[in-house]
Amino acid sequence: MAYNLNAANWRGIPRATGSAYAPSDYTASEIDPQEEETWDEWERESQYDSDPKCLFCPDVFDLPEDAFHHCKEAHGFDFLAVKRSLGLDFYKCIRMINYIRKQVILKPDLASTKEFTLTGQEEFWEDDELLQPVMEDDPLLFAFEELEIADDDQLEEEEEQHKALTQRKFDFSTIKPTTELENQLLQMLKNSSERSNQLQEQFEEYKKMVKSTFLANIIDDTRSERSMSVMSVRTDNTQKFKDDPGNYYFESYAHNEIHEQMLKDKARTEAYRDFMYENKDVFKDKIVLDVGCGTGILSMFAAKSGAKKVFAVDNSNIVEKAQANIKENGFDQIITVIRGKVEEIQLPVSRVDIIVSEWMGYFLLFEAMLDSVLVARNRWLAPNGIMAPSHTRILMAALDDEDLKNDRYNFWDDVYGFKMSAMKQPVLNEAIVDFIKPHTVISTTATLKDLYLQQIVTKQLDFSNKFEIEITRDGTVYAFGGWFDTWFTRDGHPIPLSQQAQKVQGETFLTTSPFGEDTHWKQTTFVLQKPIEVKRGTKIHGVFTCHKGIENIRELECSIQYSVGESTDVTIQNFTLRS
Repeated sequence: MAYNLNAANWRGIPRATGSAYAPSDYTASEIDPQEEETWDEWERESQYDSDPKCLFCPDVFDLPEDAFHHCKEAHGFDFLAVKRSLGLDFYKCIRMINYIRKQVILKPDLASTKEFTLTGQEEFWEDDELLQPVMEDDPLLFAFEELEIADDDQLEEEEEQHKALTQRKFDFSTIKPTTELENQLLQMLKNSSERSNQLQEQFEEYKKMVKSTFLANIIDDTRSERSMSVMSVRTDNTQKFKDDPGNYYFESYAHNEIHEQMLKDKARTEAYRDFMYENKDVFKDKIVLDVGCGTGILSMFAAKSGAKKVFAVDNSNIVEKAQANIKENGFDQIITVIRGKVEEIQLPVSRVDIIVSEWMGYFLLFEAMLDSVLVARNRWLAPNGIMAPSHTRILMAALDDEDLKNDRYNFWDDVYGFKMSAMKQPVLNEAIVDFIKPHTVISTTATLKDLYLQQIVTKQLDFSNKFEIEITRDGTVYAFGGWFDTWFTRDGHPIPLSQQAQKVQGETFLTTSPFGEDTHWKQTTFVLQKPIEVKRGTKIHGVFTCHKGIENIRELECSIQYSVGESTDVTIQNFTLRS
């Protein structure tokens, strides 16, 4: 539920552009020979979609060789010398360029380096993630293998001599065989030489093909993940989600239906709106980061509350609609939309004052989005910055709901006269997301986990905590039910336990309890294999364990270990919360 201070009552709340050139109207033969060099340079420059940029500093150049030369002269890093001395192949050169660019993002002071060295012993040389471009359309990735950046004329001469030697063909006409055997041997030598030259040519063509195809693929893959109307910059802290091939999780948020459902959840949306609108003095002239911006609604709340700058981040195609929504409402000068994962993007600021995010999933932690929010907090939140929400809590109670057990479990005992016992197992192994009938709650409520967003770390999101609940009336426990509460506070700090039932200035409170207004989160039910007959005053105590799924880290795997009253008998039941 949310508390609206103005209404003075508690109410339930549910849940880089490149230059474009026209084709020339002239053929090569019509170009003045004296202008050929200029024409070649122009043609070479136009093949890149962005300006060649130094590996270390913001300087950009007309040609890639100029950028490499600058790296050598200004930063003490001779790319080709390192390539030769370490014997780097094509792929290691790609990794090296992307590694340096990532290091500069993480350590901006490298822009002033005068000497950057690599030994060949670094771990990044085999890191395939570094085959993805850090800078979109990076000309240096295309150019390094063709360019010859010689330190001096002697090196150029040596390379030309080597090239001439390797490409020279032997003149077999100077050999005059005198016997049939010599003639056969000469023919074999000719055939071998021709075959060798053919293989060399094919190999060179193959190298060119592999390089061009490889670079085209990774650039196309990168472009497909970006919208040209939004910012997108990668950095180093890539987090792997082995459950999410093809960005399935993010693409599920690209469709209107899921956002319509969330926006129509008045409890959820109004809780965020009320917190920001009723604390405009907190948001005035602040820099705000919205993690998982969706349609941009929270970003626009923040902008309307007086934020100086808002960065709206999402890794779904919904960002294109968010951009349009923001512009339509006149906030495009305040809100910058960025497509990408917070683990990978770069913000144009070093600190933000407030992070807002609607990261909560079923049973609070389903979907593992909080992990990304904590990454954003660690990377950008200023000291004494505010997390909104600031505090969440997972709770659980016992349920006396025989209808639920009959509908979901006993149903399979008689399906049009047939038994289907094999269908029962998923009911007992999978948590159910649905609305809990308030009258079925038969116990006190236990807190399973408090999450203080200012302090909690990712490893604490997997937890195992003791609980105890007391039965409030005679009945039968058929299941345990779980939900969560959420607080928003002006300073980002949690509300003290002694004040959580009071009306606090500037605080907004949201509950997904069965006793509050319905939300799209509903509640989560864990059906017990064996119902428990209980009397009022009976205590059920045990340990609740929850962690990310082994096969899919966006799912939750839960275990409830419990005993009843004074009994020493312990029952353990495992559940998975799936989408």
